[in-house]
Amino acid sequence: MQSKDNCGVCGQPLVYGTEEVKRICAFCGKEYSALIYCPEGHYVCDACHERAAVDILRDVLRTTTLTNPAAILEKVMSHPAVPMHGPEHHAMVPAIIVTAAKNAGYPVPEGAVEKAIERGSKYPGGWCGSHGACGGGVGVGIAVSVLTGATPLTGKTRGLANEATSFALGKMVDGGARCCKRASRNALNAAVEFLGTRMGIKLDRADKVKCQYVKRNKECIGKECPYYPTSSLPLP
Repeated sequence: MQSKDNCGVCGQPLVYGTEEVKRICAFCGKEYSALIYCPEGHYVCDACHERAAVDILRDVLRTTTLTNPAAILEKVMSHPAVPMHGPEHHAMVPAIIVTAAKNAGYPVPEGAVEKAIERGSKYPGGWCGSHGACGGGVGVGIAVSVLTGATPLTGKTRGLANEATSFALGKMVDGGARCCKRASRNALNAAVEFLGTRMGIKLDRADKVKCQYVKRNKECIGKECPYYPTSSLPLP
């Protein structure tokens, strides 16, 4: 079975560049400027990359009754359609937060979960390095925006959404290479704390999570990650 952590066409390890190149998506045929691509010239755009995993996300969120965002995340990530890294995680974080709040009995706007998926899906992969803001952290701000109905003109709720993103990103800073599993977990832990203290939305916090994906992550930071099976570090 071809690894989903490499090129989706030929399985080669991907190039993470610093200069954008023009690439045609092998599936939808559209041209994109890409920083992440296959050395053999293949390219899969974010929309095609994340399609299967987002369908799984929708299925889980439609049926789950859990109020623990971390538990929902682990269920979604355990599906084989979800790759080790990728923009799929940017949709997971806000949609899971909104779903957990809904399951906990808090009123959420009509269509809020789908809106969270749609907004999170628009955040490109690789921007944690190239643009200085991880999509998981931005996902916390997206969730707050969706829950509060924030717009560019709603001063208080707009500010709260930006504050949520800032708070989450601050909790996610470390010296390791990107890991979408670590980032998503950290983002959701930050969201539980932020929603509880700033919005009165009480959600269940994660217990110690032992990562099952370390062998798939070539850049795993080992015991420096609080989710590494033998790490003694506390959760952020």
